[in-house]
Amino acid sequence: MYNLRIPNQAQVRGVRFRFRVAGFGNMLLFEDHRHETSTVVHKSVVYAISFAPDGSQVATGARDGSVFVRDANGHVTSLLERGPKVLPVHALGYLPGDSGLVVGGAFGWMGYRRENDEWREFGPKSSLPVTSLAVLDERIVAVGTGDRDKASGGSLQLWDVVNDRKLPHSFSEPNGVRAISASPKKKLVAWATGHRMVRVWDITTPKPINFPQEHNYPAIALSSDGSMLAVADDWNTKLYDLKTKHERAVLKGHKGQVKSVAFSPDGATVATGGFDFTVRLWDVATGKERASYKWDIGVVYCLTYAPDGFRLAAGGDLGRVVVWDAE
Repeated sequence: MYNLRIPNQAQVRGVRFRFRVAGFGNMLLFEDHRHETSTVVHKSVVYAISFAPDGSQVATGARDGSVFVRDANGHVTSLLERGPKVLPVHALGYLPGDSGLVVGGAFGWMGYRRENDEWREFGPKSSLPVTSLAVLDERIVAVGTGDRDKASGGSLQLWDVVNDRKLPHSFSEPNGVRAISASPKKKLVAWATGHRMVRVWDITTPKPINFPQEHNYPAIALSSDGSMLAVADDWNTKLYDLKTKHERAVLKGHKGQVKSVAFSPDGATVATGGFDFTVRLWDVATGKERASYKWDIGVVYCLTYAPDGFRLAAGGDLGRVVVWDAE
C-alpha cells in the first residue's frame, strides 16, 4: 500500500497538519483549506477530492477557490490560490496515466499538466459555471454546467481535452446539472439534474435512461463496471441495478442529508458521507452497513476511493481533508 507521509509545517507556508493513528489503521488529517490570520481562522468547504490514477497524489478543491495537490513524499503544490475575489472550485478529476488534472468551478474549467516538474495550464478556458465533471478517458471529459444549489439553465457537455474542443454530443438541462459520475469501462455518464432526475447515458447511443427522484441533492456515483448507480436521497442512499433499471436497495443510517457517495473500485462497497459528520461503508450485495467513521472534518461534502481500493479520502466544511485505510 502507498502510504502518504505528512510534511513538517515548514514545507508549506500557512498550512497546518495533524497526524493520528486510530485502532483500525492509519489516518492522515490535514488542513489545506483552512487559512489563519492573526484574529480568525477561515474555514472553507472542501467540495472536490481525487486520487491520481497511480494513487500517489491527492488533489483537493474548495469554496475559497484553492486547489492543492499533495504527493506521496509530502510535497504540496498550490494550483489555484485563495484570494479576495475567488470563485468556488466544485469538481476535479485526473486524466489517465500522467496526462493531467481537470478542474471545474464557478469560473468554468481548465486543465493542468506536469511538465519538467511544474504544473502548466492547458485546454480551452470555458467561462460557463461548472458544477461537476467526470473523466471518461485520456481525451474525453464530461462537464456539467448550471448552479449547484438552485434551478438555473445548464447542460451536460463532452469535451475533447486533447484537441481543445467541445464535442457535438450535449444535453440541455433547463434546471442545470448538479452532479456527474462516469464509468469509463462502459462509456457511461450519469448526471443529476436540478429537477429531481438522474440520467444515465451510454455515450455510444442517442439517448439517456431516466431515473426520477423525489429530491434534488448533488451526490451520485456509478460503479466502475457500470452495473450499479448510487443516488443520495435526503437522509438515505438509493442503489439501482442498471441492467434491470430497478431500485435494488435503500441504505438507511445517516442522521442528516447525504452529501457524497463513492463506490469502491471493485464495486462491492459504497461509501456515503453527510450532514451527521459521518462516513459510512455499505455492503452493496446486502445493503447492510459495514463500518462508520466520524472524523474531525465537519459535514462530509466529498468522498473518493484510491484506485487500489486500500484507502479513502474525504473533505468537509471545516476545510480539512482526511485520508485513511479502508477496511
